[in-house]
Amino acid sequence: MSADWTQLLASTEYLGELYEGAPPPTDACDLFYVHIDERENSVTLGFDTRSFPVNPPPEWRGQGKDLNAFEFHLLFTGVTGLRVTGWGASEARAIDLTAHDGGHFDVALGSSEASGITFRAAGARLTRTRVYLASNNL
Repeated sequence: MSADWTQLLASTEYLGELYEGAPPPTDACDLFYVHIDERENSVTLGFDTRSFPVNPPPEWRGQGKDLNAFEFHLLFTGVTGLRVTGWGASEARAIDLTAHDGGHFDVALGSSEASGITFRAAGARLTRTRVYLASNNL
């Protein structure tokens, strides 16, 4: 697990309040969405986890269901050095995020130089969250 991943998501601008400062690790999050927008120089990554927030807002608790899944999207902006060398299930399981002083990020999806997606981003923000009831038949 990347310490930078945990530090980023534990902040209040991201998932800190929902998880009381202890967000799910990368191995508890499934990367299910990658959108590369060359017009805006951005990359959006969507993650799904069964690690439900410990401090959900009242409107989530009031839906009358036993919600058990959480989805969130991170938008990386000012993307440079984008490199796509392949994509598949194994690449989606390996997530490495490095935060640098000044708010810059290096992101690597995949575990080898031969296949994956890498880029540098000038900034990142949480753009979407969603809770739902998921089947336990995984």
